[in-house]
Amino acid sequence: MINWIKLTAFSFPVTAALVAMKQGKMKYGYDFLTVDHNWSIIIAIGFGMVLNTWHAVSFEEIGNIDPKQYLKMRQKFVIIDSKWTIDQLKEKVGPMVDSNKRWKLESHNQNQLKIKIKNGWGFTDILSLTPTNNGIEIYSKPKSPFAIVDMGRNLKNVKDVSKYLKESV
Repeated sequence: MINWIKLTAFSFPVTAALVAMKQGKMKYGYDFLTVDHNWSIIIAIGFGMVLNTWHAVSFEEIGNIDPKQYLKMRQKFVIIDSKWTIDQLKEKVGPMVDSNKRWKLESHNQNQLKIKIKNGWGFTDILSLTPTNNGIEIYSKPKSPFAIVDMGRNLKNVKDVSKYLKESV
């Protein structure tokens, strides 16, 4: 419900401007206040419903989701009982990054390995791998702080990397 409200609120200014332009009221500044924005509200609600449904269906297609992670853009998994150093982790993940042309090793320090993942739609995600005392923490989030929906991209990123790391143990 919260996602739908956010999407509707985000789409309202765009639809209001489009309706105002369609009605020809943008030419005169004082007439903008007389534009009937009922259609803007209806279109924004519909647009929010469509985007939210698409977002939910994308999560369902990925499957096997922790209910706490459902519809969230920032995804976090922990692979328990994996005592790897950052250099071993870089060595394990290196072939996966090299084989995918949309993935690029962003940075590497003593505590964390960051991978930049470009999506076909022009969106970019940042995947972080951090060795901890419990195991390996895998965290994926959109690069843009203004992102509202990700259509399950970050969940897929985290699942792909965790599956790859579990298979390479």
